[in-house]
This record gives sequence, C-alpha cells and structure tokens, in this order.
Amino acid sequence: MNTLEQFKRFYNEITQNNSRKYKQEILRKYKDDEVVKRYLRIAFNPYVVYGISTKKLNTEVHSIASYIPKTSTVFELFDYLAEHNTGTFAEILECQNALNAVAAWDRDCSNLLASLICKDLSIGCDAKTINKEIPDLIPTFNVQLANKYFDKPEYIEGKTFALTTKIDGGRIIALKEDGKVSFYTRAGQKYEGLVDLEQEMLEKLPDGLCLDGEITLLENEGVPSKEAYKQAMKITRSDGEKHGLKMIVFDAMLAEEFRNQRCDRVWEERRRALNMIFGSRDLTYFELLPVLYQGEDTEMILKYLDEAIADDQEGIMINLTLAPYEFKRTNYLLKVKKMSTLDLEIVGFEEGTGRLVGTLGAILVRYKNGNIVKVGSGFSDRLRTEIWSNRDEWLGKIAEISYFEETTNASGGESLRFPIFKDIRYDKIEADF
Repeated sequence: MNTLEQFKRFYNEITQNNSRKYKQEILRKYKDDEVVKRYLRIAFNPYVVYGISTKKLNTEVHSIASYIPKTSTVFELFDYLAEHNTGTFAEILECQNALNAVAAWDRDCSNLLASLICKDLSIGCDAKTINKEIPDLIPTFNVQLANKYFDKPEYIEGKTFALTTKIDGGRIIALKEDGKVSFYTRAGQKYEGLVDLEQEMLEKLPDGLCLDGEITLLENEGVPSKEAYKQAMKITRSDGEKHGLKMIVFDAMLAEEFRNQRCDRVWEERRRALNMIFGSRDLTYFELLPVLYQGEDTEMILKYLDEAIADDQEGIMINLTLAPYEFKRTNYLLKVKKMSTLDLEIVGFEEGTGRLVGTLGAILVRYKNGNIVKVGSGFSDRLRTEIWSNRDEWLGKIAEISYFEETTNASGGESLRFPIFKDIRYDKIEADF
C-alpha cells in the first residue's frame, strides 16, 4: 500500500462520523502511524504553504504532455512545493503531473492530493483537537487577543498601563527569518502578494523579527475608518501583487518566540525594542502605533476613548506594561469601545415585511449556547438586496455586530439588546464572543 492509500484509509475513517468523540478515537488509533502523522502535518502546519490555490491548480497548462517531473513521490512533491512556493507555472505543472499520475490508478487519492496541495483539506476537526490526541504534532498559531475593559474595569486598578488607538484593520503577523519574509492573518492563513511590505522588511528591518499589528490603507488621510477597512480588505482579497497597503505595528517579539508561542518579555520591554527599531529607520509601509498615555490614572481611559470616538476611531486599547505577551485572549490587553461588538457567524436569513418584502429583513447569527439572535438594523436598502440575492455566499460569514448590552430572550437564553450590523470581518473565520 502506498502512502496516499494509507492516508485515504485514515481520511475515510475519520470523516465517517461527525462526532467529536469519534474523531478523537480515530486520531488515537493512528497516533503512532508515521505516514498519517506526516500527512496531517502537511495539511495543517500553518507555517508551511505551497502557493497553489484551487484556481491555479486548475489552470490549463498546454505543455504538461511533454513535462519532465522533478519529483517522483508524494512526499518529494511537498518538499519541493515547500521550497518553491511561489505558484509559478513550474510548480503548477509539477502538481498537475502528480495528480494525473495518481488519478490513473485512484481518482479518490488524486482528489485527496489536490486538497493537500491547496491546503483546504477538511477532516472535521482542527489542529487543537489533533494535538490533544497526538501531542505537539501540529505547530500552533495563536495571537494575543483582548478582553473587554467594561466587563471587569477593576482589573487594572493600581496597575501601570499604556493606551493606544484601536485600529480598524485586519490583524497581520509579519515574520522575518533567515532572510525570508512571511505575512499571516490572525488565523494563520498566509497573506500573499504584499510585495511592498515584503521588500521593505527585507531591506530595512532586522532578521529574526516578528511584528504584530493591523493592515490598513497606505493613504488613509480623510478616509472614514470603516471605509478604509473595507478598501484595505478588498485589496488583500485580490489576486496577484497588492499595493496601497501598510502595516500599523503595535507589538513585537523575536520570530523564535512567536514560533514557540511563548514570549515572557513584558510589554514595556517589547515597546522599547520597537521604539529603537522604528526610531532609527525611514519606513514607508510600516508605521509604529503611538502611545497616547502611560501611567496608572484610570480617568485617562474615558478621556482618550472620547477623543478616539470623536476622531472616528473604534476606541482604544489598554496594554498592561508589566505583562508578557499571551497567545490567547487575555486581561493583559483590553479593548474599550462605547458600544460593545461581537463577531458572530451568520446562520440564516429572514425576509422583510412591508416595504422590505422580497428582500432582507434580518440576518440570524449564532450567540452563546447556540441561541439565535435576529439582527435587522444597520443595512442599507442596496445591501439588503445584495445579501438576499446571494444568501449562499453570505451564509457562514462572520459579521461584526454592535450592541448596547447582553440580555435574555423570551426563553431565558442569552441575547443582545439593540444589535446592529456593522460589517463583515473578512479577516476572521470563526466567531468571537
């Protein structure tokens, strides 16, 4: 049995049942199978990308009949793609040749190989579940996420903190290691085509560095915050080279610290390093987020929050200055906004009534414990028509919902008071509440 057939056997077993317990049992069954483990690393390692999308893989390349392959086994193919991950015709030809060869004896194995190449294989569980049953198999990719200040304002009493503006952008991690630069979303998906940022980081920033921040418009003077976010996300989702973007940096660490998902150096120390890096370099595509205030006076929080709102910003962030960087949601980083926001999955739609008959009345989003919340405000008539006409495309998207407070519905379940649709979070793939 060749390696793909071995992995197909595992794949068929683990996808037979959607029960989490069942999937854990299958993972335990194969925990000592080195072939299966290698394929799982190929599929789920967030740091290894192959540069081949489904669209590229299906590109018609006329010279495939005369193509001489560079690899002879599946594992050789993935080693080759990991090193040559630019998605050129040479890599496409190598993949298509391998797929054709596999399809000649097993079409299912060929389809499985295609999913591995495009890194869109789904087995119904994530890297966290895999690592629980096969410890440390998949490198993790987590970033520090903020809790809400108003949920526990007393937490920062007597502590030194720094205030910064909350940027309305897409979270981005920039890594420079061994002379190579990579960019990732908060979910570990690779940003491709950021040629301006890549070149500047290669030429002007030190090696072994990880920067944490937000990607936004390069020229955003006079552009409303929400519009700047939409334009930036539109550019990041486009094909090919992407221009007109910059990274606003608010934290940093060593690349090794990020890879190991552990950084014990406190914010104050990390900030000093950032000040040294940005203070000695003339940069165009990287901008250091200024500190608005540093101290223990909690009255400054509302003062700078009001200024941020008046300046059309989302709000402010509270950074505890003596806290390490935690690769999870933490009280060491707190967000402050007038209206609270949640990022919730769209699970359904409701037709409007009256003048809205035949178009969107409300989206349905999933909240705590599976409770469904109806959101009928925040849509223009044009957007209502767009969503209603393309419901399949909007289903499963992550919507940013603002609300006044949490409440209970008629059945006693958790709900939201005055929920308002704000936008689609194109940089997120899972709910956040």
